[in-house]
Amino acid sequence: MANTREQIANDIVAVLESVTNPVTIRFVSRQPSTAIDLSDKQYPAVFVRTAQEERTDESMASSTSRFGRIDYTITGFIKAEGEQNMDTERNNLIEAIEEALEADRKRNNLCMNSSITNITTDEGDQFPIARIDINYQVLYKYTRGTV
Repeated sequence: MANTREQIANDIVAVLESVTNPVTIRFVSRQPSTAIDLSDKQYPAVFVRTAQEERTDESMASSTSRFGRIDYTITGFIKAEGEQNMDTERNNLIEAIEEALEADRKRNNLCMNSSITNITTDEGDQFPIARIDINYQVLYKYTRGTV
């Protein structure tokens, strides 16, 4: 069985693969990539990677029960076509991701809570392709030695 970190990442990917409103996410992967690696049919695309994690003991009395706070980076790419507004398309992708993740903040009971903590964009430097980066933070509890 995969560790908790991996199970949470897989849950995030599965949720994002099912997004169809307000946009359909056409490609979701955990493999790092850039916009130039994508075909036109793969936009909008999303990449999920485990970033940093902070760990703390649950209490001074317990040396085995711990908390983990993981940051996942969700990178999304859109490609504006024709008269589409790049900023609107970026906002639609952000909204789609946020709504999908908010539907289950406990990530299938793998964590205590989760939320988006930060969103950045690339300001459209590579028109017609735009990038978003979402920091998604997950708080979970585990027993040391079982993660």
